[in-house]
Amino acid sequence: MNYTLANILTLSRFFIAPSVIVCVLADSGTAMHWAIILFAVGALTDYFDGALARRMGEETALGSYLDPLADKVLTTAAFVTFYMINVLPLWMLAVIIVRDFGTTVLRSIASTSPRPLKTSMTAKWKTFLQMCFIIYALLMQWAVYNAPSPSLRVSAWNTLHSEYTYWVMFVITLFTLYTAVEYLFHHYRKDR
Repeated sequence: MNYTLANILTLSRFFIAPSVIVCVLADSGTAMHWAIILFAVGALTDYFDGALARRMGEETALGSYLDPLADKVLTTAAFVTFYMINVLPLWMLAVIIVRDFGTTVLRSIASTSPRPLKTSMTAKWKTFLQMCFIIYALLMQWAVYNAPSPSLRVSAWNTLHSEYTYWVMFVITLFTLYTAVEYLFHHYRKDR
């Protein structure tokens, strides 16, 4: 593997993901600080790795494959954690995991063809929306531990476990499912 700065930034997300899980599940205010910082760093590396690779002329097939995979590992780690703390229902988690790793398998299969499967713009939007939701949920969880008053802590908990949060994630889950259908349709058309 070519250890360019872009690839190192991409690989860092594979190590950040389990750290976010540990910090959220540590059940402490200080650990929640670290969960937010680590996830924010991981999200920023998603922007900078691609920008650096393009700027320095270091775009590689491996980097193009690892970048979306690293995104999926980072976001899936957060969603697994949200399921474990009862923010996300199991069916939403299942849709996200099956879609994300199913498209990775599809991309692997397509990589052997002369026209590999590239990340679509809607899939990039999907990742952006998922990351926005994750930051929102992490901030609410942070406030559960660190808000300056008990009433604000209760309010943060209620917001995180509210119907509003459920329906926002419901829409994101449907959009995630839509991107899976788009990938399958695109791959089917390419094979004809």
